[in-house]
Amino acid sequence: MPDTSAELSDEELLYLVGTTDAELFAAGVDIKRRSFEVPRQVMHKLGYVGFIFAGAGTPSIYDRIYRAFSSIYRPQDLAVGGHIGVFMYRDIFARIAVPHVYGEVSINPFKFVELTPVQLRIIQTEPDQMEIFLDQFGDVADIQYGIDELNEPYASNELVRRFIGLARLHLHSASAVLTGGYDFRGAVQASLLAVELGLKAGAAAHGMPEDEIRQKFGHRVGDIAGHLARLWSSFDANRVARVVSAQPQYVVNRYSASQPPRQDVGHLTMGAQYVVSEVVRQMSDRNFRTSMSDPFERRYPA
Repeated sequence: MPDTSAELSDEELLYLVGTTDAELFAAGVDIKRRSFEVPRQVMHKLGYVGFIFAGAGTPSIYDRIYRAFSSIYRPQDLAVGGHIGVFMYRDIFARIAVPHVYGEVSINPFKFVELTPVQLRIIQTEPDQMEIFLDQFGDVADIQYGIDELNEPYASNELVRRFIGLARLHLHSASAVLTGGYDFRGAVQASLLAVELGLKAGAAAHGMPEDEIRQKFGHRVGDIAGHLARLWSSFDANRVARVVSAQPQYVVNRYSASQPPRQDVGHLTMGAQYVVSEVVRQMSDRNFRTSMSDPFERRYPA
């Protein structure tokens, strides 16, 4: 079929894309799905039946359609929902966005953190900060990939998947608050909940039912961490214990007008990322650190 890209003006094409998008929205199709369906349906309306939509051989009209669709929305509206995290550099919060990759690829973690070019130059002169960032990038990466790749029997355990999924959700909230310029104190409860749910996912992984977890541990995250230390030999029990012992108590904090200062909240959230990732590593084969060509000792949390 001949390329029809020259037969429609940009305005005509945008109108066709916009009306198709409106039709799919009215039919209840989610924005993530529409980013694929709208270009496909517009191609069909233009008479294309079989076509390549990625790589060599993609019709130029398809590229124009996709650009027209993308112009309607913001990048964050169309982004695939990977896991985000936070890295505190000095007293600012930088978002970590781990890419979706498949197969064996080389990743430069510094391309996936929202530091300014000058900050990136400075941090490379500060080896201690570089190592802390790599610790955090690895934790965020292990959460992203590990939760989707849980080993059996964990993957078939509804309570494990629910608790660890909720832990990830609360980490998203904490990271969004800190990196979105909002009141940093809004990240405290989300971080505390992420830790509790992550550790409870570990208890569920060993067959403990939800009612027993609630009755035995309540919000005592230190007790849950101690329980997991006796069950997982590779669990970094001492480090996890240090992290959770430094956290404010969930219930007391929930009703307190006094909240931790800015840097303490940053450490709280990064510590939460570590604790959840440590649980995920016990239930999956994901471990960013061991995949590094030149691994080093974990620096953070201390």
